[in-house]
Amino acid sequence: MAELIGIVGNSGSGKSTSLRNLDSKTTFIINVAGKPLPIKGYKKNYKLLSQNPETKKFEGNLYNTSDVSKISQILKIIDKTRPEIKTVIIEDSQYIMAFEAMDRASEKGWTFMP
Repeated sequence: MAELIGIVGNSGSGKSTSLRNLDSKTTFIINVAGKPLPIKGYKKNYKLLSQNPETKKFEGNLYNTSDVSKISQILKIIDKTRPEIKTVIIEDSQYIMAFEAMDRASEKGWTFMP
């Protein structure tokens, strides 16, 4: 059974930095903003998700996207193929809505014609 936990706080209060306390072997991070993680040595412990062409197994514990449908796909992949993953972090999730709003800023809704 999954539990959803939200961690909120002021900018610079240590939310992202606290990721260093998690075991990278059982943690998967979806990095919405695509920024470098504020964890010393994160590149050694967090590898981009890829599929091994020989074994077809998914490897890695980091994925960069703000696309909601891709996030959904990644969560399904983790659920079906990665039993060792116990914690999934959606880092900087507030950017999901902000990026979509900016992407759609030039769209026209309706035009009033008197």
